[in-house]
Amino acid sequence: MQRPQGPALQSAILDEARQLLLAEGSGALSTRRIARAVGCTATSIYLYFENKEALLYVLVDEGFELLHGSLESAYREASEAHPAGEQRLRALARAYVAFGLQQPAYYEVMFRMAPEPLSEFPNDSYVRARRSLELIGRAIDEARTASNLEPVCSSTAATLLWSSLHGLLSLLSNRRIDQRLDPTELLELGIEQACRIPTAPHWERRTSA
Repeated sequence: MQRPQGPALQSAILDEARQLLLAEGSGALSTRRIARAVGCTATSIYLYFENKEALLYVLVDEGFELLHGSLESAYREASEAHPAGEQRLRALARAYVAFGLQQPAYYEVMFRMAPEPLSEFPNDSYVRARRSLELIGRAIDEARTASNLEPVCSSTAATLLWSSLHGLLSLLSNRRIDQRLDPTELLELGIEQACRIPTAPHWERRTSA
């Protein structure tokens, strides 16, 4: 079997990194393991990625691109069906949850990994990563405007909504939820609850106290 070279080798390295993330988590990532799996030397990996952190940055950036694409599609479809109201926000929340369930390898490096390896995450990648949160904030603003409610700090509101969904997703993926509970029903209730908080009539009074 011919060993991959050039762009094919770079793609194989990323594919193997994703597989390791999915199977064993971020702690399993090592250039030696990846090199052995794809049939190259560890030195060859450094031709494409300066170090392991650079490889992680690529995966994180890819993940946020996928997430933002999913959220944009959900927002666009909901906007066509529901010109106003909270449906767009719920659609974004469902899309975020679906991403976490369907892309566990990306979700691992994006939201669960210890912060040290990503301390030098490139600024342009960070700006792209924030687009998803900004889209959620925009949907919150639109939902409040449609209900004739006072505006709130959309960044704070979006972060709190995301935190609620992330917490529930993390508990479910780590099997820290009572196994007698229906996970599908729990997620749907969690989405409804998370979306109600930043769109509540008096939410801005509580947050400004």
